[in-house]
Amino acid sequence: MKLTARDQQIFSAVMSLYCNGEGHPVASSKIAKQKGMAVCSATVRNAMARLEREGLLYSPHTSAGRVPTDSGLKYWLDEYFALAQIANYWQPEQNQLIEFAHNLSQKFNVCCCVGLPQASSQLVFRVEVLAFDSSSWLVLLIDRAGQSQNICINKPKDDSDQHRYLFAAWMNTVFSQQTLIEGLHRMRAMAHSAPENCREQLAQWTRELHHQLGTDNSIVVGERYLYQGLDIETELNIGVSFLHQVEDKLAFKNGLSVVLGTELSTLNVKQSVVLSVPYFQKGEYQSRFCVICPSNAPIEAIITQFSQITPLGA
Repeated sequence: MKLTARDQQIFSAVMSLYCNGEGHPVASSKIAKQKGMAVCSATVRNAMARLEREGLLYSPHTSAGRVPTDSGLKYWLDEYFALAQIANYWQPEQNQLIEFAHNLSQKFNVCCCVGLPQASSQLVFRVEVLAFDSSSWLVLLIDRAGQSQNICINKPKDDSDQHRYLFAAWMNTVFSQQTLIEGLHRMRAMAHSAPENCREQLAQWTRELHHQLGTDNSIVVGERYLYQGLDIETELNIGVSFLHQVEDKLAFKNGLSVVLGTELSTLNVKQSVVLSVPYFQKGEYQSRFCVICPSNAPIEAIITQFSQITPLGA
């Protein structure tokens, strides 16, 4: 799309005035009064008419100012911001993810949906097996920092402290210094060396561990702001399925990306925007951090928050 320098300047002014948290239609007179504009209202009106013909702006009703179309919003974000260079190869700790989500939500009244780090990449330091209740053992898969994945499994028929200790010793041989996903593969490959009384249920335990460790998880912060800002009453499907759709839409795209709500069946809300950044641990992709907001939210200010994230190797 080819815009003149003047039309670009006026379009940028419209977007900045509209995306300020209020979302009022922008009048030509207001643009003309902007510092550094040096054009009259008639010139601005003509430019707005051209931008409307290009499909970037529209007038919600007669004699109103202009607001961006979905195409205009996408064009503004893609063309006016170097999104791909922002938060490139972000590698936060989990507590940083959650803190950043809460800070953004409270500061800008937006909703954040964050995929939690994949448990399968956690490196196991030791394994403990505890007697949990009358029917279950509790398996603790602990990393060097003392963080653990805790999973209940059914006790074997021949249950005793000695058998539990033998199973714990075998699990340490299998998982020690391995990632969780590799440990699960080794459980299958080394099944023949497991304590005899445990072999009957080993396949079941492996399935249980694989299912629970492979379960995706997410946190959602500030969901009420989304309902208030978009004035909707039907429940939105925000969570793991939402993140999967964003991932499918933005596969292999690094840095900050934008998706419109209408492009996602889990959201499908007009005049909504998703700003999304993938994050990594030890160079491996983990999940995405998403900000979901109305198109009139202070998007420039939110982008500034992401631009302050130090890229890998900087």
